[in-house]
Amino acid sequence: MTDPTLSQDAAHAVALGILTHFQRQADQGLIVLDERLHVADVTASLEARLDPDAEVRGQPLLQLIHPDDQAAVPDDLLVQLHSGQDVHVEVRLNTRGVAVWCELDFLPVTPPQPGMWALAIVRDITPRKAAEQHARILEARRNALMDVAMDAIISIDRHGRVVAWNLAATNMFGYTLKEVLGQQLSALIIRPAERDAHQRGMARHQQTGETRVAGRRVQVTALHKSGHTLPVELMMKPVQIDGQQYYTAFIHDLTDQLEAQRRLREQALHLNMMQEQLPTLSWTTDPDLNVRMVSGQTLQRLRLDPRALVGRHVTALLGGGREEDIVGAHLSALAGQRGRYMQRVQDRVFEIHVSPLHDTFDRVVGTVALAHDVTDSHREQLLEAARAQVLRSIAVGEPLTDTLRLLAGLLTQLPGVIAAQLLTVHAGRLRAEASVGLPEALLVHFTGDVDPQALHPAWTEALAGQDVSVATLEHPSAWTPWRVALAGCGLRACWLFPVADRQGEAPGLVALYRALPDAPSGRLSDTVTQAGQLMTVALEQDHHLQTILTTREETLRTLGVALEFRDYETKGHTDRVVRLSLGLARRLGLSEAQQDDLRRGAYLHDLGKIAIPDQILLKPGPLSADEWAVMRQHPVTGYEMLRHTPALGQACLEVVLHHHEHWNGAGYPHGLKGEAIPLLARVFAVVDAFDALTSARPYKPPWPEDRALEELRAMAGRVLDPALVEVFVALRGEGAPVTTADLLAPPPGRPQAPDTPAGLDARAEPRS
Repeated sequence: MTDPTLSQDAAHAVALGILTHFQRQADQGLIVLDERLHVADVTASLEARLDPDAEVRGQPLLQLIHPDDQAAVPDDLLVQLHSGQDVHVEVRLNTRGVAVWCELDFLPVTPPQPGMWALAIVRDITPRKAAEQHARILEARRNALMDVAMDAIISIDRHGRVVAWNLAATNMFGYTLKEVLGQQLSALIIRPAERDAHQRGMARHQQTGETRVAGRRVQVTALHKSGHTLPVELMMKPVQIDGQQYYTAFIHDLTDQLEAQRRLREQALHLNMMQEQLPTLSWTTDPDLNVRMVSGQTLQRLRLDPRALVGRHVTALLGGGREEDIVGAHLSALAGQRGRYMQRVQDRVFEIHVSPLHDTFDRVVGTVALAHDVTDSHREQLLEAARAQVLRSIAVGEPLTDTLRLLAGLLTQLPGVIAAQLLTVHAGRLRAEASVGLPEALLVHFTGDVDPQALHPAWTEALAGQDVSVATLEHPSAWTPWRVALAGCGLRACWLFPVADRQGEAPGLVALYRALPDAPSGRLSDTVTQAGQLMTVALEQDHHLQTILTTREETLRTLGVALEFRDYETKGHTDRVVRLSLGLARRLGLSEAQQDDLRRGAYLHDLGKIAIPDQILLKPGPLSADEWAVMRQHPVTGYEMLRHTPALGQACLEVVLHHHEHWNGAGYPHGLKGEAIPLLARVFAVVDAFDALTSARPYKPPWPEDRALEELRAMAGRVLDPALVEVFVALRGEGAPVTTADLLAPPPGRPQAPDTPAGLDARAEPRS
């Protein structure tokens, strides 16, 4: 440490000078050690950083060092210093708060001086230690990231030599870190044909800073240690470290991804091929319900171009259908539910099931729909429903025309059928019973019974019993008015199906009108045959019903006429009052049901006279008071005889019971007054009085009609409803006799019946 030629005083002075020098250094200090390695002196700056409450001088050197680092001081420090060696250690000082890292350089003092045997130069290296610690942490993190990274991470210097190689690179390319460090990367993983381009690219970047791959993801083919190639995605990042150029490559193996994509494309291709071959129709939509994809063999059958359908809103995809049903089903699918609706496309019916379309995160991103062609089953359902409705209409007695119109409407649902017509055969002529969709230009040719020869030869052939006759515009027949009208309506074919009854005869025909001149398929013929069977049932049931009604009507008439054989003077009275009653009822605009009740009541109004003794009923002169009392019981007797008959309605029974009530309340049997008297009883009372006045009776001769009408006017307001008398007199004043045919035919445009027709009265009561 000191020159041995110096005196002790001079050496001491030099040591003090050195100590003074270190006093002025902020990051350095000096410790003077004695022969026991105890602190003899210390610079003030260093002393301030040690424990200010503890005396430093006289303490062993180790007392100044952090306990965890005391082992870093050599045990033979004294021996080394005695031998004249310098000793260097890095330790933390035993300071309060943050540890202070220091370099301790021990220098022996030669010759040793009293209390100054060695010097320890102290330098603060805390920043360097912190930087080294940080660097170690970063290095550890880098190594950890390198080891756990799934992608290969390779770093090379400016010459292309490998300086970093992680575990993923070893797994990807087969080389270990030991094998590649310092080796040219191009010779390891770059194919020979591409190595020159790699070298030129590095040189260009180092000279001009230009690069074609840095910062971009590119797909290249790399070379494995075994010699096989693999597809990779590479991103190169240039970096400057201490003025040196390095390149780090992040490499992702695309082998599994490309293989998965290949399998996915293959599966998608197979799926599309399967969907195109399936006899269904399917599509997907986005969240806005715009079509993204549509496929299925049905597209060809419907002559639809899938390219023209993509991008359209789902409501316009196929046309037709209820918009609220379509949108509702797809919105339900977007909400995670399933939807279903029916839609007609051209001549087919589809049942469409809609489900949510999920992405890989199970989020609903649209809808997927599968349309099943249910035309045949739908048609069967319609037939079953129609059959049930027809049988119901027959059971409840609905008009034949309504039943047949129901069948005609069903037939228009068949593929390609524009209009349907049901006809019956009467003496070789055709009568249109019901039609749906038939243009007016064709309807006018069926206003009455039609000769089939005037229509088209096919109609005659159908009546002759052929299974199916087809009338087309191509038929080499004359251009009849019906055929001209057919062409004018845009129709080119009419399929005619004879309808056979149980005896094998053809009581009717089914006519189906189409725009194409083709022949019906076997399935369609079977469907029409079933409809024809329903038509036959309806015709037979209607015939039976009409027979029953006619029989019932004749029975009721027979009961009424039977009295005439007992009282011969009233012969013809029943038929006359029936005709007169119906004539007045139709003029009043009464309903068909009211007319039926009035007619039956007219037949049976005097049935109770069966119980009247002959001496009273056939008495030629006026009746006594007692005889009148017996006579006035015949309405009640007739009512009691009939009131348990189910076929007779209450209105009919009221005619029997109340036809002798008077408008002023003086009639019998209950003395009803005014509008309290049932309407039909008031109507019948007018015609009954008129016929009694104009007919010969045992007690009087017949009156002329004009006198009888005057008598009715006199009875109006007392015995008879005055409003009804006025209508009846006006009806008789028209002069045209009312025939039976007129009375049985419903008049056109019947006016509404007044709610309160007026009543009747009489000065002299006929014994009718």
